[in-house]
Amino acid sequence: MTVSIIICTRNRATSLKATLLSIGKAAVPQGSDVELLVVDNGSTDATLNVLSEASFKNVKFRHVCEPVAGLSRARNAGLSQTSGEIILFTDDDVRVPSNWIQGMCSPIAEKRAEAVAGGVVFPADIAILLERPPYASRRYWFASTEGLDRELPYRVVGANMAFHRRVLEKVPQFDVELGVGALGFADETLFSEQLRAAGFRLVGAFDIAIEHHFDLSRLNGKSILEAARKMGRSSAFMHHHWSHRPFPLLVTKLVYCRLRRFWIGLTRTRGEKASGDVSDTDVRLERNLAFYREFRVQRRRPRKYPPRHEAAASR
Repeated sequence: MTVSIIICTRNRATSLKATLLSIGKAAVPQGSDVELLVVDNGSTDATLNVLSEASFKNVKFRHVCEPVAGLSRARNAGLSQTSGEIILFTDDDVRVPSNWIQGMCSPIAEKRAEAVAGGVVFPADIAILLERPPYASRRYWFASTEGLDRELPYRVVGANMAFHRRVLEKVPQFDVELGVGALGFADETLFSEQLRAAGFRLVGAFDIAIEHHFDLSRLNGKSILEAARKMGRSSAFMHHHWSHRPFPLLVTKLVYCRLRRFWIGLTRTRGEKASGDVSDTDVRLERNLAFYREFRVQRRRPRKYPPRHEAAASR
């Protein structure tokens, strides 16, 4: 089989270097032709030096540049620059196991599925932090796969996903309005929904787990609130353009959330404000507010995608 591994990166030179080192230690299935493509999404740090110095004995390696910021744009650029029968994606802040390539590609090579959702776990220090609120119920915001069905997951996670190239005949690209650098989330969710709606089979390979070493700055109060806003905006996009669902009493709910947030701010003590900590309630309110605001914008637009029954009829 021929395999194209794609990594998209932007200003994460140090973590990218560690990721590339782990891929360099991964076993390549006998008789397979594997290439690794890194898409530099406009980095301004030492990423180019890391890429220029990288060398591999197990895979063919090259890198390209996609100057327009946005993870979906970078992924689409990677898809256009590769030709492998199986496309394997991961992120620039992970460590892959030695059996990663074989484990993720086998279900596709054996014709048991057209797409595979791999596992994502965390190193011990990050896992402990994610057990605390407000992160504990939102671990999937950090690419956790523990909440997905082990046999028939409904979506893939971009840090560890694979699919056959023929998927691109029906789902040619990732939506550039979603994901990092755009609305923030849901790019992989929409891609998953589209490939499943097109009749492709998605299975889990959660025993093939990469380790996600994300930057701990994502766990401060300011960052988690910004993530909540991005999740809300992304959900509003999906709600209107993919699910085709109305949202009754939108203005009433928006006003209620604003008043609720204002009241919580008034009753918070000076010490609580100084700490910068955020609660589950804070995160939930920010997400809901962002959803309502974005949905007001999106519902004025024509829907980008047809109803799913129409999409199924066109297959």
